[in-house]
Amino acid sequence: MRTREKAALAVAGLAVAAAGGTVFAGTSGAVGPSPAPSVQAAEASCVTDGAGMCTVQHALGAVPAVVVVSANTPGQFNAYMLNTVQGSYTATTFQVRAMFNQTTPKVGGAIWFSYAAYGGQVSPPTTTQTSLTPPLTTSAPPRPTTTTPAPTPPASSEPPSTPPGGGSGLGN
Repeated sequence: MRTREKAALAVAGLAVAAAGGTVFAGTSGAVGPSPAPSVQAAEASCVTDGAGMCTVQHALGAVPAVVVVSANTPGQFNAYMLNTVQGSYTATTFQVRAMFNQTTPKVGGAIWFSYAAYGGQVSPPTTTQTSLTPPLTTSAPPRPTTTTPAPTPPASSEPPSTPPGGGSGLGN
């Protein structure tokens, strides 16, 4: 191959690579739910009650759809499991429960943890659907039509001027 041909191929290859990079640059980016859900993340601490539970205040402004908790154990031998309490979510609070094992709650102890409370999806506005077909109606069957016969003229004693049957009267 000659130098000119190599240079032309190199330029064409760079043009294709640049065009491909432009396409990829235009299509990259993270896409998430729309509208974005509300989220509050924070650190908290509290002292547990006799069942190993405590109530946590949040500022999400709505009942969370999900709350994720993660225990922070600052000292050695202070490990505990931490879970949210099912059915405890309100617009301002949720409950967590600390357990040393499956049967032993951490009673009257201080716990430290991080949490993320996620608001539910915003429901689309409800719309009413209008039907384009007329509503079905039931109607009574058609009434029979009655006609009143025309009154007959009084009988006269004179013979009719034309023979009955509309004939001319000529030829019997």
